[in-house]
Amino acid sequence: MSNQENFSHSAVIFPVSNLEQSIDFYTNKLGFEKTFEWGEPMYYAVVKRGGVGIHLTKRSDGGRPSKYHRALYVFVNDIDKLNKVCKENSVHIVNDLESRDYKMRDFDIEDPDGFIITFGKQD
Repeated sequence: MSNQENFSHSAVIFPVSNLEQSIDFYTNKLGFEKTFEWGEPMYYAVVKRGGVGIHLTKRSDGGRPSKYHRALYVFVNDIDKLNKVCKENSVHIVNDLESRDYKMRDFDIEDPDGFIITFGKQD
């Protein structure tokens, strides 16, 4: 087995201040589905949409995400539809949808904890 074949998939883990609020944001505003929760009371959850999984964990420190760097770049098939849904659901759009010089059409959103997520499609 080569090194390439040994890797299956990955997950991003976002430490969040309010787990229920984050689950609500990803499921009700972005169309993800909660597929896992852990802890009593719950302190870890997974939301998924298609092949994209985001793990959410209750933040235990005071750290804040970067306001200047993306935390996650998600490649999508219908960028216009997703952009419209985000606007209809009052998602905070940081940079609106446009064609970029790196041959992508994309836009950036900010989640309730300040994580910058970019959704893009090859232009």
